[in-house]
Amino acid sequence: MSNEIKAKFGTSTALSIALAGLASSTGGVGRQSAMVDNAAARFGLIHLIVKVKLGTNPAANKTVQVCLLQGDGTGLRTDGAGSDDAALTVRNAPLLGVLGTGPSPVTGDVLQKQLLIRDPGVQWGIAVVHDTGAALDATPANHAVRYVGENPEVQ
Repeated sequence: MSNEIKAKFGTSTALSIALAGLASSTGGVGRQSAMVDNAAARFGLIHLIVKVKLGTNPAANKTVQVCLLQGDGTGLRTDGAGSDDAALTVRNAPLLGVLGTGPSPVTGDVLQKQLLIRDPGVQWGIAVVHDTGAALDATPANHAVRYVGENPEVQ
């Protein structure tokens, strides 16, 4: 009987990042999440779910950008990111994905998307920057970022 390799999923986990009231920026000013230590779990693939609620009078055809932050476990991290949820200016972090406002956004629109992080490394996190023209909704519960790690398993 031959073995199969199937995906083994971890538990859905909230990623700590304060997006409520995040100001719009065209210069890369945004927010970083807390970094996730992947040394023990060694997930090779991360399923990331990002949900944001737009603030008052968002602009048409603008974006919320989600970027990848990585670290080596010694404090060396993309764009000088810290270990915890904090303000960050994105300069070199690679783009993971974009959530778009579309041609007719209205106050309170919810944007949601699943993104994949392949080979996240020893430490990983995200940065969020947006240029929607208005701060994101001010209620913390209206935003969510969660992830599920995946590894192959022989069965």
